[in-house]
Amino acid sequence: MEELGPVTSAVTSIAILLAAALVGGMIAHRLRQPVILGYLVIGVVVGPHALGLVGDRNLVEAAATMGVALLMFTLGLEISISQLRQVGRVGLWGGIAQIVITFGFGLLIGVSLLHWSLTQAVLFGLIVSLSSTAVCFKTLMERGELNSVHGRIMIAILILQDISVLVMTVVLPLLGGAEQNLPLALAMAVGKAALFIGITLVSGLWLLPWLMGRVGGVRSRELFLALANEEKNHENALRRILGELQAELAGLSSSGN
Repeated sequence: MEELGPVTSAVTSIAILLAAALVGGMIAHRLRQPVILGYLVIGVVVGPHALGLVGDRNLVEAAATMGVALLMFTLGLEISISQLRQVGRVGLWGGIAQIVITFGFGLLIGVSLLHWSLTQAVLFGLIVSLSSTAVCFKTLMERGELNSVHGRIMIAILILQDISVLVMTVVLPLLGGAEQNLPLALAMAVGKAALFIGITLVSGLWLLPWLMGRVGGVRSRELFLALANEEKNHENALRRILGELQAELAGLSSSGN
């Protein structure tokens, strides 16, 4: 890989990643396991820490970020905000209860069984209180349970978990002893969350449909594809800053269009 030019090396690495994903997905399907599990396992195998077929960590990180953003956007298109409103109260209080109870169990295990310090136990509790939204969404979709009652409740809980990550990122520096104005930091985190959620919803509900309608009226397939590609790049850039929640909300806000 290193002897090739940078462009050739990147193209070859992407080809290896796509071929490996196909193989891993087929093997997982044959074993009656979630396809995303095959993607994860084969990614580790061909990555820089195993066989090293793809050794460029920056490329791996970029491919992973773009893949998760596209997955979250696609899955967000499968549901709508009106569906989440039907289970809003259950999802809200159920999500809060799940995070608090799981965090409590993690904290108790860390202190009593693993004999960790309080800081380590708190960090462990925060980690185990969260789930992988991408994995859960993909599993629900493969089972055809995305639009079921329990599926919508799980989605609402997952979205609440994603929002709670913003608060956790503010609390974590305090565990390391870093001096920080907690009220100000929390207020800034809430402000940033409200800002990007508002921008995402406004763009998805009003701006994007109008823009796509204008471009579609030109009847140029190339322009329409260019607009769609630019939209994905925008989601990918915001996801690098604010996490997978942005791409997820973008799909939700666009699902009715």
